[in-house]
Amino acid sequence: MITISLFRNQEQKIVRFTVSGHAGYAESGADIVCASVTTAAFTAVNGLTDVAGIQVSCEVREGYLSCSLPKELSSNLRSSADLLLESMVLSFENLAEQYGDYVTIKQETE
Repeated sequence: MITISLFRNQEQKIVRFTVSGHAGYAESGADIVCASVTTAAFTAVNGLTDVAGIQVSCEVREGYLSCSLPKELSSNLRSSADLLLESMVLSFENLAEQYGDYVTIKQETE
Protein backbone atom coordinates (compact mmCIF):
# COMPACT_ATOMS: atom_id res chain seq x y z
CA MET A 1 0.00 0.00 0.00
CA ILE A 2 1.10 3.56 -0.73
CA THR A 3 0.70 5.95 2.18
CA ILE A 4 0.54 9.65 1.40
CA SER A 5 1.00 11.95 4.39
CA LEU A 6 0.13 15.62 4.07
CA PHE A 7 1.35 17.99 6.77
CA ARG A 8 -0.47 21.30 7.08
CA ASN A 9 0.24 24.37 9.19
CA GLN A 10 -2.32 26.16 11.38
CA GLU A 11 -3.63 27.99 8.29
CA GLN A 12 -4.20 24.59 6.63
CA LYS A 13 -1.47 25.21 4.05
CA ILE A 14 0.64 22.21 3.07
CA VAL A 15 4.17 22.59 4.44
CA ARG A 16 5.43 19.11 3.58
CA PHE A 17 4.33 15.76 2.25
CA THR A 18 5.61 12.22 2.10
CA VAL A 19 4.79 9.31 -0.16
CA SER A 20 5.90 5.88 0.99
CA GLY A 21 5.42 2.25 0.11
CA HIS A 22 4.46 0.34 -2.99
CA ALA A 23 0.95 -0.11 -4.32
CA GLY A 24 1.19 -3.79 -5.17
CA TYR A 25 -1.49 -3.34 -7.82
CA ALA A 26 0.64 -5.04 -10.47
CA GLU A 27 4.19 -6.18 -11.09
CA SER A 28 6.97 -3.61 -10.86
CA GLY A 29 7.10 -1.71 -14.13
CA ALA A 30 3.42 -2.35 -14.87
CA ASP A 31 1.86 -0.87 -11.72
CA ILE A 32 -0.35 1.98 -12.94
CA VAL A 33 -1.27 3.01 -9.39
CA CYS A 34 2.35 3.42 -8.35
CA ALA A 35 3.14 5.23 -11.60
CA SER A 36 0.20 7.61 -11.13
CA VAL A 37 1.12 8.51 -7.54
CA THR A 38 4.77 8.96 -8.49
CA THR A 39 3.86 11.18 -11.44
CA ALA A 40 1.59 13.41 -9.35
CA ALA A 41 4.21 13.78 -6.61
CA PHE A 42 7.13 14.51 -8.93
CA THR A 43 5.06 16.89 -11.06
CA ALA A 44 4.36 18.90 -7.90
CA VAL A 45 8.01 18.86 -6.83
CA ASN A 46 9.18 19.90 -10.30
CA GLY A 47 6.54 22.63 -10.42
CA LEU A 48 7.65 23.95 -7.04
CA THR A 49 11.33 24.00 -7.97
CA ASP A 50 11.48 24.61 -11.71
CA VAL A 51 8.35 26.68 -12.33
CA ALA A 52 7.77 28.55 -9.06
CA GLY A 53 11.45 28.73 -8.12
CA ILE A 54 10.92 27.51 -4.55
CA GLN A 55 13.91 25.92 -2.84
CA VAL A 56 12.32 22.79 -1.36
CA SER A 57 14.04 20.12 0.67
CA CYS A 58 13.53 16.66 -0.83
CA GLU A 59 14.57 13.15 0.02
CA VAL A 60 14.06 10.40 -2.53
CA ARG A 61 14.85 6.73 -2.17
CA GLU A 62 13.27 3.44 -3.19
CA GLY A 63 9.60 3.59 -2.25
CA TYR A 64 9.88 6.96 -0.51
CA LEU A 65 9.64 10.67 -1.33
CA SER A 66 9.61 13.50 1.18
CA CYS A 67 9.26 17.18 0.22
CA SER A 68 9.33 20.14 2.61
CA LEU A 69 8.75 23.79 1.83
CA PRO A 70 10.93 26.51 3.35
CA LYS A 71 9.53 27.93 6.59
CA GLU A 72 9.30 31.43 5.13
CA LEU A 73 7.72 32.11 1.73
CA SER A 74 6.58 35.37 0.17
CA SER A 75 2.85 35.62 -0.42
CA ASN A 76 3.40 35.12 -4.17
CA LEU A 77 5.47 31.97 -3.66
CA ARG A 78 3.01 30.67 -1.06
CA SER A 79 0.17 31.17 -3.55
CA SER A 80 2.09 29.28 -6.24
CA ALA A 81 2.90 26.48 -3.81
CA ASP A 82 -0.76 26.24 -2.76
CA LEU A 83 -1.93 25.86 -6.37
CA LEU A 84 0.62 23.18 -7.16
CA LEU A 85 0.20 21.24 -3.93
CA GLU A 86 -3.59 21.34 -3.79
CA SER A 87 -3.67 20.15 -7.42
CA MET A 88 -1.43 17.28 -6.38
CA VAL A 89 -3.83 16.49 -3.51
CA LEU A 90 -6.75 16.35 -5.95
CA SER A 91 -4.87 13.76 -8.00
CA PHE A 92 -4.08 11.77 -4.87
CA GLU A 93 -7.71 11.92 -3.72
CA ASN A 94 -8.95 10.70 -7.09
CA LEU A 95 -6.49 7.81 -6.99
CA ALA A 96 -7.46 6.92 -3.42
CA GLU A 97 -11.12 6.95 -4.43
CA GLN A 98 -10.53 4.64 -7.38
CA TYR A 99 -7.84 2.45 -5.83
CA GLY A 100 -8.57 2.62 -2.11
CA ASP A 101 -7.07 -0.79 -1.47
CA TYR A 102 -3.72 0.50 -2.72
CA VAL A 103 -3.56 4.21 -1.73
CA THR A 104 -4.32 5.91 1.56
CA ILE A 105 -4.04 9.59 2.48
CA LYS A 106 -3.34 10.91 5.97
CA GLN A 107 -3.46 14.57 6.94
CA GLU A 108 -1.86 16.11 9.99
CA THR A 109 -1.46 19.61 11.40
CA GLU A 110 2.01 20.71 12.45
